[in-house]
Amino acid sequence: MRVRDLGALAVVVGAHERPVVGTRGAAMLALLTINVNQRVSVDALMEAAWGQHVSAGAASTLVSHIWRLRQLLEPDRDRRQSPTVLVNDGDGYRLVGGPSTVDSLLFAEAAGEVRDLLAAGHHQAAVRRADAALGLWRGRPFGALADADWARSAVARLEELRGQLQERRVEGLLASGAVDTALGDLTPLIAAAPFREQLRVLQMEALYRSGRGEESLLAYQQARRALADEIGIEPGPELQEMHRRILRRDPTLQPRPERPASRPRTIEVHLPSSLTPLVGRADVLQRLSALVRDSRLVTVTGTAGCGKTRVAVEAARAVVPDFPDGVWFVDLTTVSDPDLVVDVVVSTIGFSASIGATPVQDLRRYLHSRRILLLLDNCEHVLGGVDQVVRVTLGDPGAESRILTTSREPIGIDGETIWTLDPLDVPDPDDGIGQAAGASAVELFVQRLVAVAPGLTVDDEVLARATEISVAVDGLPLPLELAAARALSYSLDDIAAQVRADPGRLSRIGRGPRDHRATVRSAIEWSHQLLDPEERVAHRRLSVLPGAFTAGLAAAVVDTDDEAVPKVADLLARLVHRSLLTSEGSSGPFRRTAFRQLATVRSHARHALDEAGETTGCLDRRDGWTAALIAARPPSGTAAEVGWYRAIDDDYVTVRATLTRRLIDEPTAEGGRLAGPLYQYWYYRERLVEARRWLQLGHDVLKGGDPADDLLARLVLAAVLAQQRRMDLARPLIDGLEAQVDDVPGARLVEVGEALTFLAMSCYTGEAWDVLVDLHRILRRVADAADDSNLDLLTDAVGCCALLVSGRLEASVDLALSVHGRAESLDHPAAGYISTAPPIIVALRAGRPADGIPWVERCVAMHRRLGSGAIGMFTETRANFAAQAGDYPQAARIYAAAHAATRRAAMGWPNRELTRPLLALTRERLGRADFERAWQDGERLTSADIFGAPAAPIPR
Repeated sequence: MRVRDLGALAVVVGAHERPVVGTRGAAMLALLTINVNQRVSVDALMEAAWGQHVSAGAASTLVSHIWRLRQLLEPDRDRRQSPTVLVNDGDGYRLVGGPSTVDSLLFAEAAGEVRDLLAAGHHQAAVRRADAALGLWRGRPFGALADADWARSAVARLEELRGQLQERRVEGLLASGAVDTALGDLTPLIAAAPFREQLRVLQMEALYRSGRGEESLLAYQQARRALADEIGIEPGPELQEMHRRILRRDPTLQPRPERPASRPRTIEVHLPSSLTPLVGRADVLQRLSALVRDSRLVTVTGTAGCGKTRVAVEAARAVVPDFPDGVWFVDLTTVSDPDLVVDVVVSTIGFSASIGATPVQDLRRYLHSRRILLLLDNCEHVLGGVDQVVRVTLGDPGAESRILTTSREPIGIDGETIWTLDPLDVPDPDDGIGQAAGASAVELFVQRLVAVAPGLTVDDEVLARATEISVAVDGLPLPLELAAARALSYSLDDIAAQVRADPGRLSRIGRGPRDHRATVRSAIEWSHQLLDPEERVAHRRLSVLPGAFTAGLAAAVVDTDDEAVPKVADLLARLVHRSLLTSEGSSGPFRRTAFRQLATVRSHARHALDEAGETTGCLDRRDGWTAALIAARPPSGTAAEVGWYRAIDDDYVTVRATLTRRLIDEPTAEGGRLAGPLYQYWYYRERLVEARRWLQLGHDVLKGGDPADDLLARLVLAAVLAQQRRMDLARPLIDGLEAQVDDVPGARLVEVGEALTFLAMSCYTGEAWDVLVDLHRILRRVADAADDSNLDLLTDAVGCCALLVSGRLEASVDLALSVHGRAESLDHPAAGYISTAPPIIVALRAGRPADGIPWVERCVAMHRRLGSGAIGMFTETRANFAAQAGDYPQAARIYAAAHAATRRAAMGWPNRELTRPLLALTRERLGRADFERAWQDGERLTSADIFGAPAAPIPR
């Protein structure tokens, strides 16, 4: 990272320079840079940003600007890591920097080095160092902010330092004999600063050393008149002393021979110009440039619109010094015949052809003993011709040249290094506006937006729409730029709506190349035309899968053949190869590989699907696959469920799409039956808000229909409401339950019993203990009638809690120990963690943390066996034990972690009434300041920090 403050304020990260967007953020960064390594108060920052118009909400807005500056200064910092460049310092902030990261500090350091080099007699080294330092100067420091009251003294100091450095550079030139060069440089310097006497002294010396004594004396008279007429003073001592030395012909002023400077060889560079900065690709550029230096053939692949050409051009520009015989860009978009590729390369380089030789022979002859870089752009449609150029260029074992290509699929030659260019980073859904502004996709959109509408104020509302648009196009640069260009005609809300509806319709507006990238859809059609018939079928049918999906799901929608999976697996690999599908790998051990069509690609495919008349059939096959997946749920609470949960995870976006179609777009009883079995999946994945929405829709669809369906829908919806402590809404759903249970068909008793178990434990969590006791009694009757061993174990586990809340503590603990032992022997995690409740509560009520903590840890371990992250209530219990043990700092930290986890899961806080007095005691014993510090630390704790890392995942 580097702050460039000697000119318009900018930040360089890697090889990419980023301007500071927004005047307020720029003012804050400028003030922090002026006071680098010193604390700058919040008040000073607000005054710099808002001047005399600081509003009541400025303090909160300042925090947002600080977030954006941190994202600008440290774009790759993990959100869990503390900032190291822009840090909190008391009631202010401090920019940490040095000569390696701030231009003005490097400039000052270089000025001192030049002074020392001159004093030591190293005149040429002083000139070189001065040239390097002056190269940092790009204009008035801080650009438009230079005249601000808080900046003026710093700007004046830097401008004075620049003047001294210019003078010392001329001194070095004179001392090393480069008199004519010194004279040439002095003319514009004196014109810009006519009253700077040291420049006049150097001019007189240079004129005298060049044998122009009379002109040197005339220069003194001109200086004297300028000083007297304009500011009313006589020449100073140094100027007068130089006048006297010239008059007496001081021998030390005799001319010295100037040493001719060697001129570096000019490298021919034929690359497209870049009029805008490259955003979000600093790391890619650095690594790709290294590959081009070290590898003979590098191919940049990626989907349409991801910016392959731009990145390749900048990588080629970065390695120009490594190719002394030239760098050439060859555009292959206008070539349709692979046999003509060699001709285009030869004509682009422009060397003379030999009589009777073929273009291939000419190219081989020209490249012999030369080291050039060829950038072949858009190769996918002429791969055969590119193959020939590569073999000619690199075929000689001693060849020094290199080839960089861009293509939507690899060239397919041994030794080819493939770099797949991903889209720009998009914000995480959990990011706030401050963090989202640092995502490279948002940064690119905002930068292009400001170019179209320079007067636009980039506030939180603009960033919110920019985030929405960036996510909708998956961070692809081409649609982002096309969307930003629409700001002349549409509001950001309109643009966001257009992009959500169909990102493929984005097109270039006004003048510009009308090539295959004129619209997003035409850019993708360029790739689509290269597909074979089977690949085209797969491409369009996959469009009914709106997010990540597995190969098994893809096979279900692409082909109705029972043997389709192997064939479709090959098709997926071919579409990935052609950059029309992305492979996202797996998200963890024992997880399947996920594939995804980017939103722009899916838009193209969906249009093709509609044109083929296959949309309804594909949607029906997708929904049928989803129904079969949900129907495959193993017995509730068993270890086998974890594999089913992972399978739902793998294709959850499609599960959600099926629910949307079957419960919202075209509501059916089948859709209602799909939602019910997912209740525990949503609980273990901490998605109770989403669960409540789907289960409410399912209940509404099934109400008044099949009695068993109606009952199950009520049970699971009531369970989620109880988890959220909304017993006022849950109780009406439970009323009349006992009579309905008696009418449940035998084949569905287990299903109803499992739902009753979940409802009963939700009532335990929500402290609706009277309902819990009644539910256990009903559950016992259902389990006896069902005669199912798994349901019988779950019923006994619920019985532990029923005894506990009825006040029969000893009996509840005895039953719990028995159930826990059976659960461990049968590897039944749900019964295992339910049965830990009595020992935990007994220990908690008795104030025996040493007895209770091991049971909490067993409970969490059992919960994790089901892949659950919903352990907020157990974390709260662990904090209670810490408070009872007198470890109040630890208690405060764990309370904070429990609060964050519980709120994240949309559950009530606190879960236990006993928590309230213990939390109050913790706050009292620590005092307000220490409690708040511990609470802030605890909000960052993970379950692994509190309970240790979970055991390795179980294979399914």
